[in-house]
Amino acid sequence: MNTVSDSMETKTRVLSTDSPLLAAGDSVDVLSTLPVKPQERYRFIRSIGFGGMKGVLLVFDQDTGREVAMAIMPDFRDRPKTDLEKFVREAKLTAHLEHPNIVPVHDIGIDGSGSPYFTMKYLHGQSLASVLRKIQKEDAETIANYGLVRLLHIYTRICHAIEFAHSQGICHLDLKPENINLGDFGEVLVLDWGLARSLKSPASGGLLAPNEAGDEVAGRVKGTPGYMAPEQIRTLNSAPIDVRADVYALGAILYAMLALTNPLARLSVDEILRRTVTGELPPPTEVAPEGRYVPAALEAICMKAMALRPADRYATVRELREDIFAFQSGYVPKAENASPLKHAGLFIGRNYLILLVLLTVSLSVALILLAINYYRVVAE
Repeated sequence: MNTVSDSMETKTRVLSTDSPLLAAGDSVDVLSTLPVKPQERYRFIRSIGFGGMKGVLLVFDQDTGREVAMAIMPDFRDRPKTDLEKFVREAKLTAHLEHPNIVPVHDIGIDGSGSPYFTMKYLHGQSLASVLRKIQKEDAETIANYGLVRLLHIYTRICHAIEFAHSQGICHLDLKPENINLGDFGEVLVLDWGLARSLKSPASGGLLAPNEAGDEVAGRVKGTPGYMAPEQIRTLNSAPIDVRADVYALGAILYAMLALTNPLARLSVDEILRRTVTGELPPPTEVAPEGRYVPAALEAICMKAMALRPADRYATVRELREDIFAFQSGYVPKAENASPLKHAGLFIGRNYLILLVLLTVSLSVALILLAINYYRVVAE
């Protein structure tokens, strides 16, 4: 039987106490918190991908009879304690966030080779980034399936997930279309909590201690340029990080839905970072492909969420989501400085059936009164 340990022995080295990074025994302390699981439980199928400090495999869970995704740490014995801590922390944090729009973790432990791992729902479908690229390339089927109404439905599901995470004291800090999975049957899942940090350790159940949360080390920028908030760029900005960093990223995701690209695409990383911290962001209407309709209300919501100063953004994801709901319901969002004429137009749009009935009744009554008056005059 081809087990995970057998298939990965060339990628994951067996325990070696000779490693200088383990000489002090610190990484053993991290791994000692995880249970050792029988390696026969998971049968290796194929590699899904490798990047950063972890790889993801497709395996068959023989206990439950289903395919699952397994995250592992290749060459984990050569990695410092901080990498092991982040890997284990991501697993436990994601497992802690039980929500319909957050990818579920099924199992966590150490396999027969001594490698830490955790298993998650195997995701079918595609990323939001893939969908937006197809729309940009004018793929007819994708355009038909992902109109603005559906994209906003997806967006509100993302907001619900992040709103829940914030209620648990967790900030994602790496929200982007690549980290949003869209299933074949309407599922929307937020992925990759590797950069997440605790906002208040009691609410996170001690999963992230304040002194180890976050993922910026020695002034290094951690996040995705174009989606990360100015205050995440530690070398250039010293503002504290809170839920409004995720609000900024959600604004950038909405921007991508409207313009089919992030506001600073095709620029160098240094230039993206510079424009992020100076707030030089063109509105979506200036970046969107020719002919793509960008509602003024959604543009206003997007730009408010991406305001340079955290104090000028929505204070919470709930406020952002409520403005989206206002737009969907035919109201003027708080972010939009709309004219009285637009307010009147939206009022008519929301109540046109009632107004049509009232107009019809009024005309009918007027005609009846005219007829009565006419026959009265004739009779006299």
